Amino acid sequence: MRIAFVNTLYPPHGSSGAEVTLRFLARKLSERGHACSIITLTPEPREDAGEIDDIAVCYLPLANVYWPHQGHRPAMLRPIFQALDAFNPVMQRRLAGALTRLRPDVVNAHNLQGFSVSAWQAASRLGIPLVQTLHDYYTACPRSAMWRPGRGNCARQCSECRLFSVPRRRLSRLPAAVTCVSHRVFDRIAATGMFAGAQTGRQPVRIIRGNNPDEEPPALPPPRRDGPWRFGSVGRLDPAKGLENLIDAMAGLPPGSATLAIAGTGPEEYAGTLRARAGGTPGIEFCGHVAPASFFHEIDTLVIPSIWEDPFPRVFHEAMAYGVPSIVSPLGGLPEAIDHGRTGIIAAGADAGSLRAAMRQLIEGVWNYENLRQACREAARPYRPSRIVSEYETVLTAVVGGGTMDNAGEAWHPTLSH
Repeated sequence: MRIAFVNTLYPPHGSSGAEVTLRFLARKLSERGHACSIITLTPEPREDAGEIDDIAVCYLPLANVYWPHQGHRPAMLRPIFQALDAFNPVMQRRLAGALTRLRPDVVNAHNLQGFSVSAWQAASRLGIPLVQTLHDYYTACPRSAMWRPGRGNCARQCSECRLFSVPRRRLSRLPAAVTCVSHRVFDRIAATGMFAGAQTGRQPVRIIRGNNPDEEPPALPPPRRDGPWRFGSVGRLDPAKGLENLIDAMAGLPPGSATLAIAGTGPEEYAGTLRARAGGTPGIEFCGHVAPASFFHEIDTLVIPSIWEDPFPRVFHEAMAYGVPSIVSPLGGLPEAIDHGRTGIIAAGADAGSLRAAMRQLIEGVWNYENLRQACREAARPYRPSRIVSEYETVLTAVVGGGTMDNAGEAWHPTLSH
C-alpha cells in the first residue's frame, strides 16, 4: 500500500509519545514493503520537504495565529486559534495538495491540532479512505486533555468545548475506521457525540495500545534485595500526574521502609514546589532525565499516580518488559490493562491515602513480588513491536481492500464495561 501519515508534529519539531509511535510505525511498515510518507506541520512560513529514516516527510506551514508548541501563546489569541482549529479550510487545501501529489491508498491520521478535522474532509473529497488514530482527547476538547488545573477531570464536555467541537462531531462520520489507545479514552470521546457510527458498528473501532522499543525483552533485573522498598515514578513533572499525592503517600509510610526516585523534567517553578513538598521526607530523590534501562534496574515498583484520566502512558508497558510491576491510580486507560494483584496493583483512588495503602501492601508482602515480576514479563508480550505493527497493518489493509479487522487489537463496544 501507499500510506500517508498525518500528524501535527514530527522531527525536528516534535518527539513526544505520539511522534515516537508514528516514526516507529512508518519505519516498520516501510520495511514490510509499504510506501510510507509523512505529512506534518512546520513553524516556518514556507512548505518544505525532507527525508527521515528513508521516508519522505512533507512539512506544511501552519495557517493560524500562532505556533502552539513552543514559546509564548498569547491568551487574547487563544479563542481565535481554537476557532480556526475547529475547522481550518486553509489547512484543508494545503493538505489536499500534498495528498494529490502523494496519491496514497490510505491515510492514517494521528494528532490533528493545527490541521483540524478538515484533514478528514480533505481525504474524503479525494476519495482516500482515512483511519483516525486517537492518542488523546483532542476530538472532544481543544486542549486535548478534558482536564483543567484546579478543576480536575471534566465530568462532561463543557459548553466551550462543545461549541468548538461542532465541526468535529459533524465530520466524525468520515473516517473509515478508528484506532484508540484505550477503551476509556474512546468511551469518554464517544459520550460527547463523536464518531456516532461506532455506536452502530458502521465505523469500526479497534483498541491498539503502544509498543515497546525492542522485540525481545531486556534482561530481567536481579531479584529484589533486602532493604527499603524502592518505588519510582517517571514522566513529565506536571500537576496532572499526581506527584503531590505520591510524595504525601511516602511521608506516611513507616520510616525507613521505602525510597522514592522521581525521574523526569518539567517547569522549574513546579519542580521546585515538588522538591519543597518532599523536603521533610527522607528517601525521596529527584533524578531528572534518565535512561529507562538504568532506571528500571534501580527500582522495585513503578508508581503512576495520575489524577488525570491519562490515556495510556507507554512507561507502563516499558516497565513491564523489565519485570517491574506498577501501582496505578484507577483513572484513565491503565486499569483496563492490569490483572490486579497479578500484573500490577490498582489503587483504590488517586489520593495519598489510597496510594499509601497500595504501597504498604507490597512492603508488607500481601502480594508475592516474584510472581508479579514474572507475570509482568509475560504480560509485556502483546506490546512487542511486530505485533503492534501487524495490528495497524491489518486495519489499514481492511479499509483499503475490505478485509476483516478481527486480529487487530480489541474491538470497542459501547455496551461493554471496561
